[in-house]
Formats: sequence, structure tokens, C-alpha cells
Amino acid sequence: MTARSTSIGFLILAAALSVGALERDRIWPSSMRDASREAAKPPAPLPPVRPDGEAQPAAVAPTTVAALAPAAPPAAVAPPPPARMTSAQQAAFDAWMVKTYLGCWKPARQPADADAYVAEVRLAFKPDGSLRKPPKLVNPPSNPASKPQAKSVIQAVRACNPLPVPAQYRPFYEQWKTETIHFNPEVAAR
Repeated sequence: MTARSTSIGFLILAAALSVGALERDRIWPSSMRDASREAAKPPAPLPPVRPDGEAQPAAVAPTTVAALAPAAPPAAVAPPPPARMTSAQQAAFDAWMVKTYLGCWKPARQPADADAYVAEVRLAFKPDGSLRKPPKLVNPPSNPASKPQAKSVIQAVRACNPLPVPAQYRPFYEQWKTETIHFNPEVAAR
């Protein structure tokens, strides 16, 4: 072998070793290597034994006593609530709200020949669940036979005021501060 091929071989070998060292750091960071060295240290020696067979108490350093003292529990820091409800939470909230209002609603009887009237009511809430404004009927009935139905819907909203909003939905007030509820007599009959 010539001196030139030996020096090229040496450079290739050096490059391979340095790449291997870099890969080792990427796979096994230095903090883990340090932890493994700590684990590989031999255990602390046992205290000397008295002639009567009892273990002789070792002198305890003040720093060790402090380390053995019960530590104050860490302050519990609750993570901030998510900014918005998930779609599943929103669907559960809407279902809860409809169920609650339907529980307060006593639909007025509609004539058999009248078209089914589904009232839509827009509501504005305060954070405590009470109404911020009077309920607004979005689609007042054009058929006079449906007017008692519309009146019963407004009465139901007032009867449920304040709405007992469950605690898990209170942080999302910005999402439920205005809602439109549909009062369908067919759903209420179920």
C-alpha cells in the first residue's frame, strides 16, 4: 500500500468514527449516558455492625436530613381550559339545552288541519345562565292558529330562566352566550 492510500484510508476511518459518535449522541443523548454512569456506580457501603449483631447508626449529615424531610407538595397549576368547545362538547351542550327547554315547555294544542309550526327563539345569556335580553321569536307564525304555540314557547323560556348551565360548559360562555333554539312539537311529543 502506498502512503497516499494509507492516509485516505485513515481519513475514511476517522470520518466513520466521528459519524458513529454523532449518531450515538442522537440516539442516546449525553444526559442518558450520565444517568447510566450514575446507575453503574457501586452502592453505598453498609453501616458497620456492632459485636452484638446490631447495625451501628451512621452519622447523618444535615443535608441528608433536609433531603429526608417531607417536601411541600408542589403547587397544583391547572392547565387553562381550551379556548373553544370541541364539536362533541358543542353537540352535547346543544342536546342538553334542547332537553332542558323541552322539559319546561307545555306545547299548545294545534288544530289538526294546521301546518306544524316549529318556533325558533333567539336567546342571549349572562354567564350565570340567566337571560340577558328577553327571548326573541325569530319566525313569528303567520297562521293565527299557531300563535298559542309561539306564546307557549316564550313561556317555556321564561319558566327555565335562569338556565342551570353545567359547570363543564361555563368556561365556554363566549360560545353559548347567544343561541337559537328550535321548539318542534313533534320532538316534544316523544
